[in-house]
Amino acid sequence: MKRFFTFLFIAVGAVPMLYSQITMTKASHGFFGGQNHECQAVQYQASGASGKNCVWDFSKATALNEIKSTSHLSEENSVMGTIKVDRNDGCEFFYNITESANEYWGYRAGNTTLQFTEPIVKTKYPQTFGTQFSGTFAGTITFDGTNCSTPVSGTYSTDVDGIGTVILPGGISYPAIRVKTIEENASFERVKYLWYAQNVRLPLFVTMEDYSIATDGTKKLLTSESFLNTQIQIQASPQAATDAFTYTVSPNPFRNEIQVTYILTEKSLVSIALYASSGVELTTLVSQKMQNGSQSVSKDVSQYTKLPGVYLLKITVGDKVYTEKLVKY
Repeated sequence: MKRFFTFLFIAVGAVPMLYSQITMTKASHGFFGGQNHECQAVQYQASGASGKNCVWDFSKATALNEIKSTSHLSEENSVMGTIKVDRNDGCEFFYNITESANEYWGYRAGNTTLQFTEPIVKTKYPQTFGTQFSGTFAGTITFDGTNCSTPVSGTYSTDVDGIGTVILPGGISYPAIRVKTIEENASFERVKYLWYAQNVRLPLFVTMEDYSIATDGTKKLLTSESFLNTQIQIQASPQAATDAFTYTVSPNPFRNEIQVTYILTEKSLVSIALYASSGVELTTLVSQKMQNGSQSVSKDVSQYTKLPGVYLLKITVGDKVYTEKLVKY
């Protein structure tokens, strides 16, 4: 059996990567119970440009403190949704995850509860560069132990307005799309920018701006913040690349199906096979000579990966071999 060679790609400098599409689906980017997420507040970073082949350079962003925000996701079965997110500051957030959308249904913080009757749709699956949608939200804020409650309502919009390369502290680069969201009512507006990679489930980087809106429509910036996903180095490797070949593997972690998207700059013999961590070959996704250009192959591998754990994907292009570690949940 051929020896495996591991290829680690760490991009240095603001060099644009080959343009390739990134698609967010429930399988690749949806929430599920058992996830943990960690992020850290960093020096505010401006959102940068929109459009194709963007380069968003956040490599100089420094941590504001050593305190990290950690969240644990668990399965939920209530009127508030199917997923509960517990944050280490005591706040709880509730989402309903379907095959077509990620809906935000409210939160609890101390004695305060916000519950929507019309939720905010955070993501519509599949979501990719150019996706746009909008809607209205409505709900009620209540205060435990009192008779006080306040109705809330407003509008939201989402625009996946950029695709390119995001550069993070440590010189780590990812092909990414930028998702711009706006939530507002008569007196307040929140603008949020989130950068997503194909093979990382949660945002790589977030920038958020809050504005007050005067009665004449004038906006005033209240706060501006940025946050770095501090788990990016252990959740997934960046897109692997060589001078002749680039690829992404998603989702990772996976449940049933995996997809490999790759770009060839020349006609090549390509073989992609899934292995157990012991080195035993389980199944082949593709084995044939492929023309240059963008290619994609997907396969339901659940019959070969019945147990949760670590699996290996071996990708052979010509005489070069790469391996990608996949996690089954």
